[in-house]
Amino acid sequence: MHTPSIILLSTLATAFFCSKECAAKPAVVVAAAAASAAASAAAVAAAAAAANNRRRANYQQSSRDRSIRGIPDVLPEKFYGIFDLDHSENFDEYLTAKGYGWFTRKLVIFATFKKVFTRTDSKTLFDFSNLTSKKDVHYKKIELGKAFQGEGLDSTKHEITFTLKDGHLFEHHKPLEEGEAKEETFEYLFDGDFLLVRMSFNGVEARRYYKRLP
Repeated sequence: MHTPSIILLSTLATAFFCSKECAAKPAVVVAAAAASAAASAAAVAAAAAAANNRRRANYQQSSRDRSIRGIPDVLPEKFYGIFDLDHSENFDEYLTAKGYGWFTRKLVIFATFKKVFTRTDSKTLFDFSNLTSKKDVHYKKIELGKAFQGEGLDSTKHEITFTLKDGHLFEHHKPLEEGEAKEETFEYLFDGDFLLVRMSFNGVEARRYYKRLP
């Protein structure tokens, strides 16, 4: 018998016995599939956690860089304007990870959001407003890298710092009072025509896309 024929018969026999064994042990197949799915989920969570760690590291590094230079950063021109929320990705999962219940999540998800960056009489200072259908907050004369106290959307006092690194803007909030709010960092960058705001908590990352208004 020719060698190719032997190889073909061997391959067919292997496939036959494998199919019989798999059919005889469906639980093994299901368990293997479940293990694979769990591994994939773990990999996704690890990637999101790594992204969050990088975001925090960038925020901290930008603060150190500014301190070393002793020169105030300037908010890039592209950030100025009014940006209206267009759509979100993974936002409900993000709110769930933060511990919000179903009703609160729906209130937040269906609320309207606008981000407004406004010039001041100093090129190193800017105003920022976060406008929602639930509550508006306004921060005046912000200097990049300099912490200040302001009200958060949860109506409690926060220590807030805006920093800039590699063209990305970071907004860091540290709650100073008891409440539901947790320390977190929002990253602003541009994705095509959208202002993208990224945030993460416990390895769950959300993305919110804002469209510039005329």
